[in-house]
Amino acid sequence: MGWETLYPRMLVWLVASGIVFYRELWVCAGLDYDYTFDGNEEDRTETIDYKDPCKAAIFWGDIALDDEDLNIFQIDSTIDLTQNPFGNLGHTTGGLGDHAMSKKRGALYQLIEKIRRIGFGLEQNNTVKGKVPLQFSGQNEKNRVPRAATSRSERIWPGGVIPYVIGGNFTGSQQAMFKQAMRHWEKHTCMTFIERSDEESYIVFTHRPCGCCSYVGRRGNGPQAISIGKNCDKFGIVVHELGHVIGFWHEHTRPDRDNHVTIIRENIQPGQEYNFLKMEPGEVNSLGERYDFDSIMHYARNTFSRGMFLDTILPSRDDNGIRPAIGQRTRLSKGDIAQARKLYRCPACGETLQESNGNLSSPGFPNGYPSYTHCIWRVSVTPGEKIVLNFTTMDLYKSSLCWYDYIEVRDGYWRKSPLLGRFCGDKVPEVLTSTDSRMWIEFRSSSNWVGKGFAAVYEAICGGEIRKNEGQIQSPNYPDDYRPMKECVWKITVSEGYHVGLTFQSFEIEKHDNCVYDHLEVRDGTSENSPLIGRFCGHEKPEDIRSTSNTLWMKFFSDGTVNKAGFAANFFKGVSITFFQTSVPQHWK
Repeated sequence: MGWETLYPRMLVWLVASGIVFYRELWVCAGLDYDYTFDGNEEDRTETIDYKDPCKAAIFWGDIALDDEDLNIFQIDSTIDLTQNPFGNLGHTTGGLGDHAMSKKRGALYQLIEKIRRIGFGLEQNNTVKGKVPLQFSGQNEKNRVPRAATSRSERIWPGGVIPYVIGGNFTGSQQAMFKQAMRHWEKHTCMTFIERSDEESYIVFTHRPCGCCSYVGRRGNGPQAISIGKNCDKFGIVVHELGHVIGFWHEHTRPDRDNHVTIIRENIQPGQEYNFLKMEPGEVNSLGERYDFDSIMHYARNTFSRGMFLDTILPSRDDNGIRPAIGQRTRLSKGDIAQARKLYRCPACGETLQESNGNLSSPGFPNGYPSYTHCIWRVSVTPGEKIVLNFTTMDLYKSSLCWYDYIEVRDGYWRKSPLLGRFCGDKVPEVLTSTDSRMWIEFRSSSNWVGKGFAAVYEAICGGEIRKNEGQIQSPNYPDDYRPMKECVWKITVSEGYHVGLTFQSFEIEKHDNCVYDHLEVRDGTSENSPLIGRFCGHEKPEDIRSTSNTLWMKFFSDGTVNKAGFAANFFKGVSITFFQTSVPQHWK
């Protein structure tokens, strides 16, 4: 075959490849990222046997659906169709070509055929014997203002607490961003993310071949993955994926969405119609929230579009004749926050406090608090810091055992954490100090007695003695830049007969040849006079460190000029694990 024949064929192939690449890139524009993923980049260090979203029955956008979910659409997932009716269109989290299992194709084939039959809800009363219609309408939908959140109680995380593990293949900056996204949810809701210890159900941040995807809500009976694939490691996208973990479906799938947006069917890519299905009213909660165009869970106007400038979702005009913007991936909307607070029954009073210092007081202070009040404050500072709580005023109804009105302080992240004290009356408590970086403060009133209430201030202090066998230490204000003029000294002690192991997940401290400015100093022992293991700065993570005894001394110092992202490290007791001892330059000794 000559070049005169081969060249045109190569040109056609290149153009076609470009079209396929362009289509793949824009197929999920509503989520502002490319779902496609290089299978070679899979996290091979992951040994956790988690519920893998890549093994889901089918995908609904970036949502992984299992066999239980398919019941929503009355799909028989056991049907085996060997033909893929849509070829290689789509992408790894929603397209057909990348999933070879006929079970998935069969279920998806039924789903799309059902969409075609009912015409996006235009046909009514499509009742299947023993099942509800796919597109529900009529009396049961009347006067309902649902939000796209799960209505299944088993998918709610108990107490709003979500344990997590971050897989080993993510960079330090990626891990920091994941934590920023989790803190964003914590700050505006009553959700709490904790590093997993021995919890049975938890999430695993990993990157799987299916790209960016998650299940909706808690699946239970073990770990479940949240896949942050190629080009998904952006703050707003991770906040979106965590929204699925918490229990949110996509906003445009609400049963009442046709009152607020128009789905333009002819602009949807072939084979992607199922992404515009509506949910059943029984599958989402009616929480009294209005349709939220600004939701971080809403698709953009051109999601799954045949062309970049063709709308698939057209918002209705507001009273001023303006179509609202949809598809933002910047931050939680007011509606997202209100939705999560209702879904997890957050107290109307209280908040999550994440600053290094702050204050809190009873409602109405100092003019008295109302009866039957319930408030919860969650103070969450950087791991490695402790919280000092100082009550400045205490004037509550006094009763035996503080049975009626009281304030309760616990050393940890929730109401089952160790009790630091339960207070009432007018005696100001002693200063309370946490053993870790979280504190739970709960106020309840049940009497009609009127007192001033209480007021307190808190401050995060870094450093101190740590006596436990594992934990985490981070620079002040991590994952954000550390603060200037800080000096933190930690003395870590594990059980007798063990060494202290130290591994770094992230490290970025102002660079200097001799680390004379900002630095982290690690010594093998109990004091600043113990043998020096190393003084570290710059952008390279130190190698794993171990002490020769059961103690390790650490000091972080920052001056008043350049501030960087800081460090995050895990410590643990170790006896038989092999470490690479970090070498120490002679001029540091």
